Amino acid sequence: MSTRNLTMVVNRKHAENHTEGFAANPYVYADNSYVNMYLHHDGYPEWQGVQLANWCHTNARQDGSALAAKLVHDHYYDSCYLYNDPDQIDHEYTYVIWTGDKDDIWISCYNQYNSTCVFVLKPEKIISKYMQDMEYTDFANGVTRYRAEKAGEVKYHTNKLIDILTSFTD
Repeated sequence: MSTRNLTMVVNRKHAENHTEGFAANPYVYADNSYVNMYLHHDGYPEWQGVQLANWCHTNARQDGSALAAKLVHDHYYDSCYLYNDPDQIDHEYTYVIWTGDKDDIWISCYNQYNSTCVFVLKPEKIISKYMQDMEYTDFANGVTRYRAEKAGEVKYHTNKLIDILTSFTD
């Protein structure tokens, strides 16, 4: 089962005059998002929330357009798409990376299916709250989601080949 999700990048100034601030339904800020990046898999906070938090540690930037471009580059895989309007996509979670101050990045997560804010946290708090024993992408060492997926395929096929070859010796 896929947990579809969307990631937006929005300058924090757009939340200043909204009563719910960063916790508002992200659709409120859709016109101000630098990107609407849809990912088809693993959108739950324990994966995508932690992935984004880890990524923000390595890629903290004040300029939202540069951050959005790098986000798409680093998180792209075969089931990733860009949309001009988040209303066009059925997805459960919407993540917003709030830019404008590279020393004070926040990420919000909103559940579209039950219309609730799951969290508004700094990256380090997301990691401490949601990180589990999973093989997250190592963004700090230059790994991207696409390269990690391809490396996983190579590892899988290599292990299958080893299994086949060792089965002949039994």
